[in-house]
This record gives sequence, structure tokens and C-alpha cells, in this order.
Amino acid sequence: MQKYDVALSFAAEDQKYPKELAELLKAGGYQPFYDENELADLWGKNLYDYLSSVYKDRARYCVMFLSKHYERKLWTNHERQLAQARAFKENREYILPVRLDDTEIPGIPPTIGYLDLRSMTIEEVYEVLDNKLSDTIPKTTATDRTTSSTIEKDTTEYVLLMSEDGKLYFIPFQNPHWDSTEISLELLPESPEETAFLRSLRRRISEAFARDAFIALALREDAVWVKPQEIVETASGSQIVWKAVFSEERYRQNRDPLGEFTFVSFTPEKIAVERAKRILLDKKLPELPADFQNRTGAAGLLNEATLEMCVRGTTNGFNISGSPIPPLYRFAGKRQAQFEKFARLTSILYLKLSNTVEEILQFDLKLLNANQVEVKFKGRRPQRYVNVDPYIFEVNGICQLSE
Repeated sequence: MQKYDVALSFAAEDQKYPKELAELLKAGGYQPFYDENELADLWGKNLYDYLSSVYKDRARYCVMFLSKHYERKLWTNHERQLAQARAFKENREYILPVRLDDTEIPGIPPTIGYLDLRSMTIEEVYEVLDNKLSDTIPKTTATDRTTSSTIEKDTTEYVLLMSEDGKLYFIPFQNPHWDSTEISLELLPESPEETAFLRSLRRRISEAFARDAFIALALREDAVWVKPQEIVETASGSQIVWKAVFSEERYRQNRDPLGEFTFVSFTPEKIAVERAKRILLDKKLPELPADFQNRTGAAGLLNEATLEMCVRGTTNGFNISGSPIPPLYRFAGKRQAQFEKFARLTSILYLKLSNTVEEILQFDLKLLNANQVEVKFKGRRPQRYVNVDPYIFEVNGICQLSE
């Protein structure tokens, strides 16, 4: 009976890569055999017999991380021989080699198809492996993607709280209530850092001479500046729940005068579109009109600098120099569903609090691979004139996650 989707075979010196791949596989709903994750099962067992069973009978594929270290180790040679016996018996591509260098490995001919970590990332290796696993059946029990754990992961909602120093906290929540002036919800922090942040807010409320704490909050399709009014820590069974109440501070979101006048042919609406492209697609400064491009010297530089200031904006410390999406991928990209939610919330925070849009009409964000995010966005600007309908615009395209 097969227990694992993938058995990872590697030398201890190279364990960084299989460890990362094991995490990606688990996040994707697969069951990898990675010995650090199997300590409880391995404790007290005859390792020779147990590993023989894993690499010979209990996995759908064996991914080998081939290197000079792999070639020298007794255990890796044992695992390789077991995997080769399985491949010979079934006459199929059971062994999936990943090269770290050009060391020749007995029984692995140089003509066999392999992936090379010198020219690709571990995330790209996972994508190829995911495609191969998805194309083969049956799946192990652990890889049934309709299990309750996957459903729970997909339905978890997060609120984004941004501290005064610009640090982002994505915290699961439940029982939200948002009226015209107040937001209340129950927070379920998942890390000591999130708990420490909530405690710091609670202290600020209770200290008589502490200055007001104003933080940014993004929830679903909206984002505002808020002031904490009540932060209470309670226990619900074995879970700690923080009941939080915030008052809206919309007066802090003043219009950005620099971004609300026409510069050359760039109207406030066009500047807002360019700012949205920068937030969502990481687009750089747009080209100036031809008559401004041809100017040289101080006048040309001043025009370019002025347009850059307009696109960046100056409201409430939101200086839009680039997209928040690529750096966020380095923080949360290994879990696709979680990353997409985090990237969406962060983008909403930037779009709303930089006065780029007043309302978000459509926002679809999808991670395509380790290098690209697809974005489809439609937003509405504030109404500037009573007799003119509010300006609506779209931004569609690909945000590159790496250079």
C-alpha cells in the first residue's frame, strides 16, 4: 500500500532543498516522505527495513537530489538501489532526478531527463512535480484535495492590520461587524508576534498619557485608518480569542493635493491609473509626452521628478515606489491560497489609503507560477463634479515576482 506521494532521497549536506520541497508539497496537499517529518514513525524502528519499504514499495515517485555528497553516502546509495529496483520492476519513470552538480551517479545515466537547481528555483521544481502528480492516479488518501483540512485553509479569512511603523499583520478573524463608525471582530492570532502586537495596542489604550495609536486596517473589499477602542483577550475552550473594537478615522485620509491636479497631459484620473498599475503590476514611471521627452537639462529632470511625485503620492505616508506584491511573495509565497489572500488585502490597503480608488468593483488575483501573478482589477474614483459620473478604470496584466 502506498503511503507517500513522493519519497525524497538526499545527502544531509544538501537538505536545504528537499526541506523546502517537502514544505511546498505539504502546502499543496501532498504527502512527502522527508525523514525530519517522520521522527515519530522512525523512532525504534529497524531503519534498514523501514527505508527499504518506503523507497521500494510505499511511494508513487522518488525524487533524488544528486550531488557529490549524494554519491559518497552509504544511506543514499542504499536508497538509490532500492528505488532503481522499483523502477526496473515497474518499467516506468519512478525515479525523478534533480541535479545540484555534474557528479555521475551509478545507475543514473546522463541521458535521463532531470531538473537542474543551478538553473531553476525549488518552487519551479515543485510546479513540475505538481503537474506530474496531478496527472497520475490514484492519489494517496493524504492527497485528496477535497479533504476538510484543504477546505478549512481555503475559507480562512484574514484581516490586515498595519502598525504605525509599517509592519503588516495578517490575522484570522471571525464574527465581524462594521457599521458607519465602528469595526468589531474577534481575532485569532497565530504567532507570538501577532499576540505581542495586540498586547501593545491594548497597553496604548489603557495608558492615561499615551498618545493615540492610529493603524491601518484592510478587511475584505475596504481599508481605512482606525483607532483601537477596546482590545480584550479571552479564552474559548483551548483557543485564545481577542475581541477588538476599532473606530474609523476617515478624516485622516485627506485628499493628496499633489495627485489631484493636472500635470502636462496627466489628469488626476490618469495619475491614479498609473499609481494603480504600480501597486498591482509594479509598473515604473510612464513615458512623458513627446514635447517633454525632448527637453533636456534641469527642465526635463524637473518634469520627470514632478510626475514621479504625483504617481507616488504623499498621503499619510503611503509613498508608492513599487508594488507590495513581489516582496510579499518572498514572505508567504510557499502557500498559494494564503499568499493570494495576503497580496489582495495588501493591495486593497495601498489602493484605498493612497486615494487611488474610492471603491473596488472587481479584484481577481491569481498566482500563476513562481515568477508571475495575474491581476484583473476594476475601480471607481471619487466623484469630482456633481454633473460628471465618477471615473471607472481597469488594470489587467501580469505582476512579475522576480527580475
